[in-house]
Amino acid sequence: MKLFKVFAGILGFILLFFLVSLLFPRTYKVERMVMVNKPVYESYAFMSDIRNWKKWSPWNSSIDSTFYTFYTKQTNQIGAKQYIGGNLVGVGSFTITEAISNEKISYLLSINEGYITAKASFMFSAMNGRTKLSWVDEGDVGYNPFKRYMMSYVTGNTAKSFDEGLVAIKRAIELN
Repeated sequence: MKLFKVFAGILGFILLFFLVSLLFPRTYKVERMVMVNKPVYESYAFMSDIRNWKKWSPWNSSIDSTFYTFYTKQTNQIGAKQYIGGNLVGVGSFTITEAISNEKISYLLSINEGYITAKASFMFSAMNGRTKLSWVDEGDVGYNPFKRYMMSYVTGNTAKSFDEGLVAIKRAIELN
């Protein structure tokens, strides 16, 4: 009987954990914006060449001395890929999945053979000879209770990374 109570208690805890997770949202959206002092066609041209991403990316040799990158032959069209790797960051890639000239670039980030993935986009808008550049990440974590519990932490870190990344992107485009 004692074993049954222990089993029922563990099962009850798991059920409660799952039910409470249903109170958290299953979708998320992180969007950040910066104004770039260049016309939209120059900003888009810079960002559409995936080789330029190393000029602003926070993932580089400053955080991982073993960090490396290499690219597919085509670097500025759908399917262009930047491979990354290092002992700290793992092995992964950025792949351009959508490109609408002077409007949008979407990419898929895949780390450690797809264990971690993210789909995000850069949106470009012309504003009086300048570029409004937005970085958007949105998705659906489904019914995974662990992901639902972690969502506010992850989206907070993503927002911070996007803010820092957009400052670096703005600087890189304006210096280009």
